Amino acid sequence: MKVLICGVGKITRHLLRRLGENWRVTLVDKSEERLNQLVTADYNIERMSVGDVSSPVTLDEIGVANFDYVLALTDNDKVNLATASYAKAQGVVHVLALVNEHENKEKFEEIQVRSILGSTMLARNIFHYLQDPRINVTPLTFGPSEVMEVDVAHHFRMVGKRASTLIDKDWKVVAVFRKKELIFPEPDMAIEADDRLVIVGRPDIFRPICDLLECGHPHFPLAYGQGLILALAPDQNHEALIRESMHLAQNTKVKHLIALCSKEESSIQKELNSWSQTIDIRTEKVEGDVFDHLQESSAIGNCGLVVVHPFEASFFKSMAKPTLVSLAHSLSCPLLVARNTQPYERILVPFNGTPKAELGLEVAVDLARQLESDVAIVVVEQADFITGSEAKDWVKSTVERAREIVHIHKIELKEIVRKGNPVKEIVDVAKDFNLLVMGSMTKEKALFAPHVGELLAQEVPCSVLIVAN
Repeated sequence: MKVLICGVGKITRHLLRRLGENWRVTLVDKSEERLNQLVTADYNIERMSVGDVSSPVTLDEIGVANFDYVLALTDNDKVNLATASYAKAQGVVHVLALVNEHENKEKFEEIQVRSILGSTMLARNIFHYLQDPRINVTPLTFGPSEVMEVDVAHHFRMVGKRASTLIDKDWKVVAVFRKKELIFPEPDMAIEADDRLVIVGRPDIFRPICDLLECGHPHFPLAYGQGLILALAPDQNHEALIRESMHLAQNTKVKHLIALCSKEESSIQKELNSWSQTIDIRTEKVEGDVFDHLQESSAIGNCGLVVVHPFEASFFKSMAKPTLVSLAHSLSCPLLVARNTQPYERILVPFNGTPKAELGLEVAVDLARQLESDVAIVVVEQADFITGSEAKDWVKSTVERAREIVHIHKIELKEIVRKGNPVKEIVDVAKDFNLLVMGSMTKEKALFAPHVGELLAQEVPCSVLIVAN
């Protein structure tokens, strides 16, 4: 991520010590001497520039509009206000400014800039903001304590767990904001996605709380389970399916793999064992159709992912329900329809702004971080006679929502906007990708009516990961 820091002082130096190699830092200050003092330090600085940080000319020369973050950290509130105002005007979304005098704070709030009052806690607060804008830490005025506000994302493993699991000797959940309502939680109250938790604790609780929530940790497929189930149907290319399954297993910290077979296959066990010495692998013979055993196996096997060959139901069955999507909804974890298009160097997400689409994007981003892949969303605007005159606004707001989600994870996002039939357009875009990750809202469909998710799962040329739970 690219961050522009305007003003080199103690706060900046403390902040630079905390930033890691994922940050591309540009420094600007009117003092060449102060900048030169940082040259010998082991900081991850990409560029330094001498100039007036409140000048639009200076900021334009640096390319202020191209930065993910702009931090105005001089000791002059007027300079910081001018810098922040210009950065906002140039479209920078994340702008933070140092406010040296409390009475000036309102001016920064008027231009919707995050402001931090001067104190010994500055560098820590800025660091928290850069790590995850969903988490806000405020030191209390009296005593060694902090208040932390945490937005609960859909993929956090604590969703559905009781509030009592967030009680520790160093912190406690004291309030929950849910749909704008303030709730003082009882110990047995279940935490829900999109809750905002208010946590009071001792200083420096950011890291242990973040570790507990697993904010920055890879979640897929571990958020669902540590195992992978491989459905080996008869008369299919088992070698291709095993290759794709092992590509995922070896790169996402899967602990064990179960291959379901309709008959004993010693050759399959030998093939699986040749791939890994670190994953516990076994084959399991089942009676009848292996697909009939997937629901039970995924529920009892601590399963994080089920992998199947592409398959279609008979014509009459397909009229009643979408085959692959229905299977995905019956499982306790995501379903991968494998088409042997690994390695997953390019991942595509159909995105329409719904909660399930957001979950699909979260999973795709998390997977991309583990595999070092590129991620793109495709948003399809349908014809005006279907959507009405507000379609343009919908596309804009939908893309902006995707940017917010991806920004938290500090990776780049490619945005593809098409107009027309969603299935046709997404299938066409997917030709250039290795994996399509799709959040699925429903397994139901009207008789004879098409199911968009099912059509995508059946028709795209690449592998498809269906996230239904």
